[in-house]
Amino acid sequence: MAAPNPGPRRRRTHVDLRELRPSRTWFWVGGTLLALSLFAGTVLFALLSVRAVALPEFAASTQGSQSATFTVPSTQGTEQGWLLYGSPRGVDHTACTLTAPDGGHPVFAYPTFNHQVEEENRSWAMIGTATLTQPGEYTLTCQGTDDVRFGIAPGAQTTGTLVTGLFGALGSLLLLPALGVSSGLALIVVTAVRRQHHRERLLHPPRQRP
Repeated sequence: MAAPNPGPRRRRTHVDLRELRPSRTWFWVGGTLLALSLFAGTVLFALLSVRAVALPEFAASTQGSQSATFTVPSTQGTEQGWLLYGSPRGVDHTACTLTAPDGGHPVFAYPTFNHQVEEENRSWAMIGTATLTQPGEYTLTCQGTDDVRFGIAPGAQTTGTLVTGLFGALGSLLLLPALGVSSGLALIVVTAVRRQHHRERLLHPPRQRP
């Protein structure tokens, strides 16, 4: 005796979202990646910016009316010159003179760009530049009250740090978030598409051959 025909299989009209794969956890992973990349890019930009515009390491510094010596190595390039900083802001490079190894006096000129640094208890500003063409020992002599300070640093060091630091900061602000946002959005979109396909398969399963 033939078995009774069970009739057509009822089609599903509803799918519990918990059944779908991949898991909804991947939405959270994508969103977290997106948010973390924005946060990390902003923090790294701030840190690199602060480092880029920080006060350079002085080869020589004075306080009040003092003299200090520093050495220009024979391998030191002079294209960038040397930069004179003064504190507090408002002091002028005319308060300082340089004495070269041969007894000459290189002249400070006004800088072609501004660089100001705020420290906890003191403000600094770049106030002069000088091109030192002779290797050897130089003397920096400055006049001022006890609260006035001066410092001189290689220009290549300072401008190089400024340029590379600012480019690095901009790169971290643009590239890191862009990479994280694109990866996070791609993960969210792929997860959504795959879950939709899984839902369609559950609602419309393939017919089984008799």
